[in-house]
Amino acid sequence: MNIIIKQLQGGECNLQVKPTTKILDIKHHIAMKLKIPIAEQKLLLLGRTLADDQIIESYPSIKNGTKLNLIVKKTQGLLEVSTKYFKKHGMTETEARNAANRLLKVVEEKFNKLSWDDIERLSLDCMLEECGHPRPAIEQDQDTECEDAFGL
Repeated sequence: MNIIIKQLQGGECNLQVKPTTKILDIKHHIAMKLKIPIAEQKLLLLGRTLADDQIIESYPSIKNGTKLNLIVKKTQGLLEVSTKYFKKHGMTETEARNAANRLLKVVEEKFNKLSWDDIERLSLDCMLEECGHPRPAIEQDQDTECEDAFGL
């Protein structure tokens, strides 16, 4: 069956799906076609969010030609996320913001110590994740310098 993905800020795409297609698989296709990372996607049908682990036939109102609305969620940066985390764990706004700023400095220092090979591997991992592809498995005998370099 054919479904239409309508992005609320404009743009749409058509997808061929089966009744057994998972919503997460639809998001993978959207990531490839519209270049929107899976983590930023929210699919809606009649105003209700579709669950990633469900399949098309779980939603009887999805038929050939159905339009699903795509909301693109704004991702938060490390500063915002870490500030929320620290506040959630009992810090005041000021304490949380200071701790988040210290964390950013540590991350920047660690990143600046990475080799170009480490940065290339990290960048590839990020690009694969944004396109909805799993991270390649690390072989046992492969050098784990990149993981050691973070030391977090």
